[in-house]
Amino acid sequence: QLLENLDERRQDIRPGGSFGEDSGYSGSADILAYSLQAASALGCPEDSILVQYEVQNADDEDREPAVFILPIGGAMSITLAMVRSRFPPPGNYHFRFKAPTSDGAFGGWVWVDLVSDDDFVPVFNGGVGVKALKLPGDFVAAAAPQRSSMPSVASQSSMGAAPRASPGPGGDLMELDLGAMPARSSPSAATPQAPAPKKAAELDRAQLVADREAKTKREYDEKMRRHEEAKKREEQAKKDKVDVGDKLSKALDDWAKTPDGTSFKEIRTLLSTMHTVIWKDSSWPQLPLSELVADSSIKKNYRKAILLAHPDRHQNADAEQQVRADRIFNALNESFKKFTSS
Repeated sequence: QLLENLDERRQDIRPGGSFGEDSGYSGSADILAYSLQAASALGCPEDSILVQYEVQNADDEDREPAVFILPIGGAMSITLAMVRSRFPPPGNYHFRFKAPTSDGAFGGWVWVDLVSDDDFVPVFNGGVGVKALKLPGDFVAAAAPQRSSMPSVASQSSMGAAPRASPGPGGDLMELDLGAMPARSSPSAATPQAPAPKKAAELDRAQLVADREAKTKREYDEKMRRHEEAKKREEQAKKDKVDVGDKLSKALDDWAKTPDGTSFKEIRTLLSTMHTVIWKDSSWPQLPLSELVADSSIKKNYRKAILLAHPDRHQNADAEQQVRADRIFNALNESFKKFTSS
């Protein structure tokens, strides 16, 4: 009954494109609607994993989607060499494996090619999805466990089902879909039962969770440390600016304001004496009053002074330079307003 159900599900699968092309048809997912029953029927032990494969360019009778049990023992990961050594059809093959995407892009999975026999094989939904391309050559793979394939024409006939033509040579294995096919644990008469180790997936998951939590805590601690350091620097800068402001207040007031302290001096006086209160290495020259007679000369030198003392240009300077720039900028603005309004 299981095989009949599988065969009925597979009636909708149609041939796809050439090797490496995605036809966009997802009918193969229907084959795996009974994947849990199939795994149990095949006797997949706890220390094994179910591998579904299809040979891309095989003869018609060998193109049926098939599965085989891959013993992994106590291994933490599956390598390409393990799959190659147990691959049922003889010959030299190029393998492509179905791998999940971490962010769900590309429909949640992609096909990946492995370069070395030591490369790790991706696990998709608890199983391994393979599409194989037979290559020319005399290489013969190592002995493999008995192939457990989808029902053939003979098996269909024995159960009374009508024979069905195999997919044509143009079919593409991009449509292999493991669905929800976890490795099953049930007794197997064909494979010796080894002592059951802890599942690699459980160990991997626990380690991943622990690593993620540790990384999150490190990132949080680092952000808090940077925040506290920035807060301390800001508070110290404010304190330094207040202390320097108190220290320079009298000298800057004497330069900027009239003796009674009620108003700012005229703009000519401030520009001609600005060199006495500006910060060191400012490049501001001493301006004699004779160069500040014409209104146009006053405006030109005022604009130069305002640009030089603008507070935005001194945000990363020391506290003294910031205080001098702020006070000079403010005094020049107030005095120039009085000059233009008179």
